[in-house]
Formats: sequence, structure tokens, C-alpha cells
Amino acid sequence: MLSVTDSVSLIPELNKAQKTALKKLEVGTIWDLLNILPRRYDDYTNCTPVGSAPINQPVTLKGTIEEIKQAPGFRRRVVMIRAKVKDDTGSLNVIWFNQPWLLQKLKPGMEIFLSGTISLRPTFGRQLSNPIWEPADDVKIAGSVAPVYPLTGAVAQKTMRELVASVIEQIEAIADPLTDRIRTDAELPTLLEAYQAIHHPSSLIHAERGRKRLAFDEFLTYRLALGSSRNDANSAGAPKVPFDESFAKKFVASLPFELTDDQKRATWASFQDLDQTIPMRRLLQGDVGSGKTIVAAFAMAMVYRSGQTAVLMAPTEILAKQHALSIRRFVTTADQVPVLLLTSSDKRLWEGGKEHKVKLQEARDRAQQGRLVVIGTHALLYRDMLPPDTALAIVDEQHRFGVAQREALSVARRPDGLVPHLLSMTATPIPRSLALTLYGDLDLSLIRTKPKGRLPIRTKVLVGTMREQAYDAIRSEVAKGHRAFIVCPLIDESDKLGVKSASEEAKRLASGPLKGLTIGLLHGKLSPPDKDGVMQSFVEGLVDILVSTTVVEVGVDVPEATVMAIEGAERFGLAQLHQLRGRVGRSDHPSSCYLMSDAEGLALDRLKVMEQTNDGFVIAEEDLKRRGEGNLLGMQQSGQVIFKAARATDLDVMVKAKDSAEKLLEDDPDLTLHQGLRKVVEKLKQTSHQE
Repeated sequence: MLSVTDSVSLIPELNKAQKTALKKLEVGTIWDLLNILPRRYDDYTNCTPVGSAPINQPVTLKGTIEEIKQAPGFRRRVVMIRAKVKDDTGSLNVIWFNQPWLLQKLKPGMEIFLSGTISLRPTFGRQLSNPIWEPADDVKIAGSVAPVYPLTGAVAQKTMRELVASVIEQIEAIADPLTDRIRTDAELPTLLEAYQAIHHPSSLIHAERGRKRLAFDEFLTYRLALGSSRNDANSAGAPKVPFDESFAKKFVASLPFELTDDQKRATWASFQDLDQTIPMRRLLQGDVGSGKTIVAAFAMAMVYRSGQTAVLMAPTEILAKQHALSIRRFVTTADQVPVLLLTSSDKRLWEGGKEHKVKLQEARDRAQQGRLVVIGTHALLYRDMLPPDTALAIVDEQHRFGVAQREALSVARRPDGLVPHLLSMTATPIPRSLALTLYGDLDLSLIRTKPKGRLPIRTKVLVGTMREQAYDAIRSEVAKGHRAFIVCPLIDESDKLGVKSASEEAKRLASGPLKGLTIGLLHGKLSPPDKDGVMQSFVEGLVDILVSTTVVEVGVDVPEATVMAIEGAERFGLAQLHQLRGRVGRSDHPSSCYLMSDAEGLALDRLKVMEQTNDGFVIAEEDLKRRGEGNLLGMQQSGQVIFKAARATDLDVMVKAKDSAEKLLEDDPDLTLHQGLRKVVEKLKQTSHQE
């Protein structure tokens, strides 16, 4: 029998080539193998007729091989095996690449199962490329539900299925971190039963039951980690930031605009929290362009007024530099607040009415003196750059930070033992049910009202040659002195998915539809100085059009930009499209967003939602319904994906996990009676101290 701690080399059926392949997948133990979870299942109990099989959707078919032969390859060293498979409803072309041995295994008249995605080819019509296949008389597969693993080619799908099925049969037990009571209350199978259901299900319902058990564990561990961190912070206490009413009135009077009611409520809630010795843990959630930055700036100015330091961390250098410009403008209107910008490529100090370029050690020395505002990336956590008197830490774009960063802040105690207050901000609208799970350790402030003067962004879906409407609008807006963004999904010309790359699109537009206009190119592979140069040229109007990847999704604020055109829009989730759209409409000028696509059917229908509303919360709910988890559960820490089995649509599982976590922390705050869970939680909370 096998144990989950055993090396995969102990699997009796494993040959040398398979051992090498598993090593490439970084699978060292049986536990590693079990945690390669299926991305979907082939339901051989419910086959689709060949004649009515849909295009561009995973299908399982059962048919008879009518003919099979080797065909000339379109490239040297590429072997193509072509077959025609039929049933009573029709026939289908099938092709395999570089698998010449199939001519020995597959013969005309043989009945087989096929699983894959059918595409429509101009020359060959409907075609199934590189499908998984099994003989129809193979009792292991026929009439069953078979997992499809996310492999990279190192191990054949059929081999992986057989390996995992064999391992599942040989495992006697798996240590279960959940007690019988927790499992009973949440109506969950044991951990061993869950893995058996996932890797060798009797039905799709059976497989889903197993997945939901693993999803529960992920949600529970996450909530326990957050709750434990909050308990640690509460025990340590926080520095008190007294509310200064006269300064608050002076700050508000110095602003060039009037705060919205939502901004006032969020600011007041933050001030009330800061005035306590229990650490603030608040999430400020506001739609794009709703004015979260001024709330942050107000809080930072109040902290400085109390004689202490406020720190703001952003996920990217571009966003950190954007914040340095805007926050410095706000906090210096009512008081001469020193501001330190610290990124890997740019270190600047504004103090005493002057701007200073500083070196890393100089920045560190100034930070250690305290009483200032520091703005940078999360590298601030790992370079001992937090000033000793840090009273408030602000994390922008919270969804881009993992548990590790939040945990690091919770234990980042000052020399006096106190823990900074924490204000998390996100411009990604998240459905309330999901927010309560992902950020359940945080109090919530919502900003839904846009600042006065902001107009709704007109949005239109353009298909095929309708793109000319976008180009006409761009030329018209540039003639008025305005600017435009064009966003593409890829960077390089290696466009395997058929979507336009940023670099190639920039060249095409410069010599074609937008010839004569100045075009800049921005993407993540540029060096920081080059990114800054391109962005600054766009801000100053030296560049009319910025062709970019999604690096502009957050933080870039150019009021003169009035057109956003997004190529391959079907490749993005609705919430991400809304984020991109929010880069325009940041002034009182009418703005437009064009979603350009060659998609059809359901993919095109989904984009039409963007034409109907500018409300990010409505869009987030729709995205959750249509796409499931999207990017909402994509949080990572130290390169480790936190949610592998869980999905954002698992609302029932989230609620059960939340209730269980709260009861556990109430009854056993240190988890001393639940050592299995404690080990998993501590592992999740471990922080990598590398940038």
C-alpha cells in the first residue's frame, strides 16, 4: 500500500520514461500527484451525436473509424494522421500530430471514444484536433466519467489517468485535518473519499462532491489565516491617531472639489477606526473613478498631523508613481507633508518645498527618521523600509496582494510593539457575498457615487470591419486635443490564439488606419525607465495614442484620454473590461469605449452587457454568473496558488467555511486542539521575504 508521503518512484507501474515526465511536472510525492486536479471530465456515459456536436466546446463522441492514413505535414518533421469517424448521425474529420504509432493501434471499422474540442476549418470543415481517444471496448473508460488533467505534454492524458487511478486504489488512508464534527456539520466526505471522488468518480455529481470538499478546506484555511492574523494584531494593539477637527476642516477647504457623501462616510469611518487602539482593518471598495485616492490621502495627512508616518503600497511601479503625484498634491495643500517615493527604479523625496533624487540608503535613512508619507510597492515589506513610527499602512488594489502580504502587515510590529492600522483599497467591484468571504476579516466601506461632472462612458461592441468606427472616433478626438488608449491581449507577434498583439498592432495602425498620428507602445517587458518615458509622453500629449497591454488596467490617470478601444475583447472578463474602460471618462469630456471582437454567439452576447451599464457592481455580478471565478480567486502568495479547487460560484461552501472558521477561532483561537488545521494555516501564513 502507498502513503501520501511516499515518493512517486514507489508506484509499481511507473516506468523510467514516466518517472522522468513526472519529474518535469515537479511531482515528487504521491501527495503532489493527487493534487494535480482535473480541469474537467470526459463523460463517456453521455456522448454527443457526431452530427450535432457543437463547435468550440468540449465534447465526447463515440463513433467508428471509416478511414485513417498518414497525410503530408505542413512543415518538416511534422507527422499528421488523418481519420474520418462516423456514427448514425454524420461523420467528422479527426487529426493527430506527431503520433505515427496510431496507424498500428487504430484500424478502419474500430469503434472508439473521442474527447476534445471541434473547430471549423476553411479547408476540412468540422475537425477534431489531437483528441483523447479510447477503444470503446476498454472497460476502464467505456460508460464512465474520466478526468482530464492540465498536463503540459510531459505525460500523456491516458497515462496520467491510469497512474492516478492505480494510486487511488493503493492508498489506505489520508490524515484529515477536519474533525468528524466539522465534517458532519458541513456535510462533507473524508479527505480520502474526496480524492477518490475527484480522480475516479462514478458520476459528475460524485466528482463535484469531492471538489467541494477540497474547496471547503481552502476557504476554511484562508478564513482561519485571516482571522488568526487579526487576533494577533488585536492582541498587539495599534498606535492611536487622534482626530483633529480643525485640521480636517482646513484639509477639506483646501480641496479643489467637494467630497461626495460616500467619500465623507468612508473617511469618517476610517478616522473613527484610527482613533482606537485596536488596529483598523478596513476595505475601501470603490468603482473605477469613484475617488478612493482622496480618502487615502486624507487619512495619511491626519496620520502625519498626529506626528507619525503613513505608508501606501501599490502592486506596480506605474501605480506607485501615479499615487506619489496625486497624493503629494493633496497632502501638501493643507500642510507641508514630506513624501518619499520608493520603487526599484525611482527613489525621490519631496521635503522642504524641494524635490530630491535619493539613493536607497538615503531613502532608508530618511524613512527611519519617521513622520512622513512613504509610497512604494510591496517591496517595502521585505526591505525593512517601514518607518519605526508607521501608524497606517494602505494597500491599493487589494485583490493583487495575497495572504502573505496582509499577514506581513499584521505582524510588522513597530519597535514599541504596536501594529499599524490597515486600509485596503480595491477598484475591482466584487459581489458582496464573495467580498464577505475573501475579505471577511475587514470592515467594508463602499464608494459608489462618482465625483460631480463625471459623465457615463458610451460603450459599443464592434465586430469585423465595424472597427473603422473606433478609428474614426480616435482621429476625431485627437483633432480636439484629446488622447486614446488601444489595449491588446498579447505583446509579441507569436499570436497563436488569433488575437492581435500590442507590438504588431502598433505597427499596423501606424502604417494604416491611424497613419499620421503619434503612437506609443507600453507593455510589461519594457524596462521601468522606458515605461516611464512612454507614459510621460502620453500624459504630456507628445503621444496621441497609447497601444498597450493590460498594464494600464489600474492606476493610470490621464484626464485628456477620451477613447478606449480594446482588441480581442472576448478574451477578457467583464470586470477586467470595466477596469480598462475606467481609464477614460476621468474628466468632464464625453468619453467612449469600443470593444472590438471577431467572436460570435455567447461570447459576443456577453460583451453586450458592457453596452447596457457603467455600474461595476452590476457587471461584477454578471461576470460571476457567466464566467464563474474569473480572476477573483487568482490570489497568490510566494508563487503558491491559494485556491486550486475553489470557485467563486461556491457560495454555499463559502458560507459553511466562514461559519466553521468563526466557531473554531471562538472555541480554539490558537488551534491547539486542531493541530492538523494549525499546520495547514501556518503554512499558508508563511511569508517569503524576497522581492
